[in-house]
Amino acid sequence: MSLLFRHLAESFRKPDHWLYASWLDVITKYRKNALGLFWIFFPPIVYIWGLGLFFRAIRGTTPEETGFLAHMGFGFILFRLMSTVIMEAGSNFNAYLPYIYEGHLRLTDYILRPLARAVIYFLFAVPLLVIVLVGDAPVMPLGMLGALLGFIVVLVNLFVYGVLLAFIGARFPDINQFFSSVMLALFLITPIVWYAKDAPDDTAHGMLMRANPFHHMLAVVRGPVLGEAIEPMTYAYLGAMTLVGVVAAMVVYGRLAKRMPAWL
Repeated sequence: MSLLFRHLAESFRKPDHWLYASWLDVITKYRKNALGLFWIFFPPIVYIWGLGLFFRAIRGTTPEETGFLAHMGFGFILFRLMSTVIMEAGSNFNAYLPYIYEGHLRLTDYILRPLARAVIYFLFAVPLLVIVLVGDAPVMPLGMLGALLGFIVVLVNLFVYGVLLAFIGARFPDINQFFSSVMLALFLITPIVWYAKDAPDDTAHGMLMRANPFHHMLAVVRGPVLGEAIEPMTYAYLGAMTLVGVVAAMVVYGRLAKRMPAWL
């Protein structure tokens, strides 16, 4: 078994350092606020019923776009999950420098912690998503299983690429500024406030969208639930992306885990 999977197995056997700690991160962040945990729900409310209604009014209502609020709500909540993990990945090891210097070198804990925290925020937003799904779009019950499988694929990719970005960020801290700068561009070329069908594959924006990994990860979770078509290219893209990510993470973690503290 590779060092990565051995450490990952240990992290799941002893989740207190990342799972319980992530829950405490969320709770303590809002503890002193007058409205407390309400602020967790505020961003999804603003995006779904604020910007969602605004963009739906701009687009106009057509019979095939009656579920626009659900489409955008799903898109925003998932994109927030994915982008949060990616933007924090480069600073994972630096953020937990005291633990590393004390000898806690099971680095998977530091990669799982922001991922778990992002999933917690996602789960808090799920009730709002259920409300908008019931009120705005026909839901495909059988698609829930497909969406769950797609969500697992997304989490696997976020973890393995989080491993790679964590090592790159430890060696080259500028990576954090890079992703902070490009994330808005990635949001705009991901079909969140528009539909994938609006970007034909023979156009420049269509090619940009299909080169964007966030589009494919979003499609395999949102598509089965809302009955949106998923291109065969998406499955091939995610299959190759997952395989490359797992192999690269295994190699990088195995070779560099012991050297990494010297970079910090």
